[in-house]
Amino acid sequence: SMTILFHNTTFDKIDVWKKTIKKYFKNEKIISIKDYKNFHDVNCAIIWNLPDNILSRLKNLQVIFSMGAGVDHILKLKNYNKKIPIIRIKDEEMGERIANYSLAQILNYQLNFKIFQNSQIKQYWSGERTPIDNKNLTVGILGLGFLGNHIAKLLNKLNYNVIAYKKNRAKVKNVKIYTGKNIISFIKSSDVIISILPSTSQTNNIIDKKFLKNMKKNSCLINIGRGNAIEEKDLLNHLKKNKNFYAYLDVFKDEPLKSSSQFWKLPNVTITPHVAGVTAIEPSVKYMYSKYKKLRKNKNIKSDVNPSDGY
Repeated sequence: SMTILFHNTTFDKIDVWKKTIKKYFKNEKIISIKDYKNFHDVNCAIIWNLPDNILSRLKNLQVIFSMGAGVDHILKLKNYNKKIPIIRIKDEEMGERIANYSLAQILNYQLNFKIFQNSQIKQYWSGERTPIDNKNLTVGILGLGFLGNHIAKLLNKLNYNVIAYKKNRAKVKNVKIYTGKNIISFIKSSDVIISILPSTSQTNNIIDKKFLKNMKKNSCLINIGRGNAIEEKDLLNHLKKNKNFYAYLDVFKDEPLKSSSQFWKLPNVTITPHVAGVTAIEPSVKYMYSKYKKLRKNKNIKSDVNPSDGY
């Protein structure tokens, strides 16, 4: 049998994760990072935020399973050997969760809920406001991968106008796709921008002063990708200057977000604690196990991740 290292200290329901992993990988030995003596036996790691010094001790590692859609937590480790395949979660339930979260924040914005919420704190009846109708709202998806496609599908069904920006050319039904230099016209055409970019050197601070200046005056920004995409000082300034510009932020450069952060107090910001795409346990472990069986059978497995792209 194989030895599997399971490590995660940040997710909800870790005990359920452990149980589910044991259920599927029932003939394998599951260890934690406390089991130092077994590190040379580890062939397979199921991880989120593994410490770098532990990775360096896994000399016989054949595959790494990321417990979420993002893989920056692995690629940033100095001891990651680029030859080791990484499998990331691609799960329909996570797709649905991320699409629901996006829709919820779009509705918050188009129905003026933030204004009513702020009024409620002051016990003030603010009166009628006309919402924006779906057909008059253009939603721009920044990064159209597995999860971005789930968002696009749901929004299309509901009669929103959906456009997207993508690094590489693609054709997606009912979605106008912008690439390369066309990012400016993508920004200018959007009433809502949803950033669902991975964390790479190319996405670093992509949403900066210049990007924000090109956004419509009363539009909104939703970030459910990674915090590295936003130049936070620039966004803070933009929010303070433009009271009718809204930001819905689920991810930050440093998490958890410090209580001293100015984002907490701004009336045009909504903060959630990195929950937009919570991994669904059962289907994800099942997915990992199906990939794992392929590895056992074929003695190798194709990586989901191109280390030079960063995702």
